[in-house]
Amino acid sequence: MTELLIRRFLGDDRDRTSDARVRERYGILSGCVGLFCNFLLFAAKLIIGFATGAISVAADAVNNLSDGLSSFISIVGFKLTGRAPDEQHPFGYGRTEYIAGLIVSLIICVVGVQFLQTSFTRILHPEPVAFSVVSAVVLLLTMLVKLWMGSFNRTVGTRIDSPTLLAAMQDSINDVVTTGVVLIGMIAGQFTTLPIDGVVGVLVALFIIWAGIGIARDTLSPLIGQAADPEIAQAIADTVLQSPGILGIHDLIVHNYGVGKSLASLHAEVPDTADIVAVHELIDEAERAVWEQTGVYTVIHMDPVRVGDPRIDAMRETTLNVLAKIDPELTMHDFRVVEGERRINLIFDVVAPFGYSEEKKEDLKTRIQIGLKARDKRYCPVITMEHKMAL
Repeated sequence: MTELLIRRFLGDDRDRTSDARVRERYGILSGCVGLFCNFLLFAAKLIIGFATGAISVAADAVNNLSDGLSSFISIVGFKLTGRAPDEQHPFGYGRTEYIAGLIVSLIICVVGVQFLQTSFTRILHPEPVAFSVVSAVVLLLTMLVKLWMGSFNRTVGTRIDSPTLLAAMQDSINDVVTTGVVLIGMIAGQFTTLPIDGVVGVLVALFIIWAGIGIARDTLSPLIGQAADPEIAQAIADTVLQSPGILGIHDLIVHNYGVGKSLASLHAEVPDTADIVAVHELIDEAERAVWEQTGVYTVIHMDPVRVGDPRIDAMRETTLNVLAKIDPELTMHDFRVVEGERRINLIFDVVAPFGYSEEKKEDLKTRIQIGLKARDKRYCPVITMEHKMAL
C-alpha cells in the first residue's frame, strides 16, 4: 500500500529525494494520509466513547483529532519549507519544518493535560463503562491502522530524512500503545468496581504528554543550534584533507537551515611558504568537493603554518606532550612562535571539552604555563581557550 501511494502521488520523481519539490510532495502525501486516517479513527472512537461512557476511549479519540491537526500543520510546514530562498531568507525556509514539529508537540501536550484532568475527575467520581465486542473490534482495527501509519511515516520519513515524519511515526506507535491500554482497561472494568477507566485515562494522558515532550525536544534542538552530525562533520573533514596542500583543519562549524540545507565554515592549515594564488585555488577546489560529496555549502579560511623547521616542530611537540599529560582530550591549533633574547612566546589555541567551566579553563591555562616553563623557563605561553565545535 505504501509503495502504491508513493507511485501514484509522485510517479517517476519518487527517487529524486534530494529535490526540494519532490521532498515537499512526499511531506504533503504523508500529511494527507494522516488527515484521512486520523479523522476516521477520531469519528470511530468518539462514537464508541459516547456509546459506552468510556472516558479513556474519548481521550484516545481526541488524541487522534490532535494527530489530524498535526498532519495539517505538517502539510503547511512542508509547503513553507519548499519555498525558494529570497532576499529576507537567503538560506530558504527549511527550519519551518522544525517549527511545525514544535507546534505539533505543543498541541499533543495540551491535549494530554486536558485529559489528565478529566481522568482524575473520573477516578474521583467513577461511572460504569459499557463493553461490547463491536467496541473491542473497532479498537483493534484502529491499532492496525496506526501500525500501518507508523510504517508509512517511517518509510517516507527515512526516505527524505524528515524529523517531522519520523516524529509522526513515533506518535503512531505511541497511539498503538495507548489504544491497547484503553482496550485492556475496558475489559478489566467489567470485572471490578474500581475506577479502572479513570486510571487508564490517566496513563493514556501521561503517555500523550511524554510523547509531546519528546517531539518538542527533538524539534527544539536544531532550532536552538545543536552540534553537527558527527558523520557529516567527518565527511567534510575527510573531503578537505584529501587536498594535497592542506595539512590539517580545525574550528569546523556546521549551521543547519533545515534538512539538506547546511552551511559550514572551517580553518584549513597550509604551509606558510606556499604560493597564495595556488592556495586560493586549492581552497576553492576543496569547497567545491565538499559541496559535491556532502551537499554542504562550505567556507574555508586559510591558516598559514610553519612546517619543516626542526626547532619550531620540537616546540610544538613539547606543547602537545604537556597538553596530553594534563588531559588527553585537549587539542591545539594555530601554533606560532615569536622568539626574543630572554623569552620565547608560544602562541596557540587550546580546544577544551564543554565540561570545562570558566574557572577550570583558567586553571588549565596555569597548568599549561607551569608545564611549559618546566621544560624551558624562557617559554611564555600565550593561550586562547575555546570549546570543541565539531572536530
